[in-house]
Amino acid sequence: MKTVLVTGASRGLGRAIAETFAAGGYDTIGVARSVCEIPGVRTVQLDVCDEAAVTELIGSLETLDVVVNNAGIARLRPLLETPTTDLREILEVNVIGAFVVMREAARRMATHGGGLIINIASDAALKGIANMAPYAASKHALLGLARSVSAELRGQGVRVCTYCPGPIDTGILGPASKNPQALQPADIARTIVHLAELPAGMDIQEMLVEPMGM
Repeated sequence: MKTVLVTGASRGLGRAIAETFAAGGYDTIGVARSVCEIPGVRTVQLDVCDEAAVTELIGSLETLDVVVNNAGIARLRPLLETPTTDLREILEVNVIGAFVVMREAARRMATHGGGLIINIASDAALKGIANMAPYAASKHALLGLARSVSAELRGQGVRVCTYCPGPIDTGILGPASKNPQALQPADIARTIVHLAELPAGMDIQEMLVEPMGM
């Protein structure tokens, strides 16, 4: 049985991903800052910004085949009204936290026969989005990190995929941001599991997924 670690698993897309892996028979570990219970999933309360806790958790696992680096935050605010603290907080979670998870997972995978890291970015990794400059900057950074790690470690069997979805119906930005064309978390989750089930010799490095209406 393959072991999967999903960060940001308490709600929204992360929860849907954890549930779908568990339903598929994977040994699934869901990590979140808040206490949560997900049927069939081993849940761990952990903040990805706590480097020591991330290192300890990943180091304690007997096996680790797939990591879905999903934890992230977003803010919707015009640039001229955006405090510097917003940028720092978003980079801390979306880039530094993701970097630590990716590094520790890659460290383990490189010495245990390889594995797959799926970084959940956004179409904001590939374009600018008005009123979300810090968020877009963080996702551009995550894409650059993934490209570099892939180039460095694919020879050691570590595959890195940056998954870039368009708007998802998770309510991350509040009810005012409701988009009738938004992708459904369960649909996205199925494609994530499909990526994990592809042959180890197939390296899909980046994937852009958009609603048909966009």
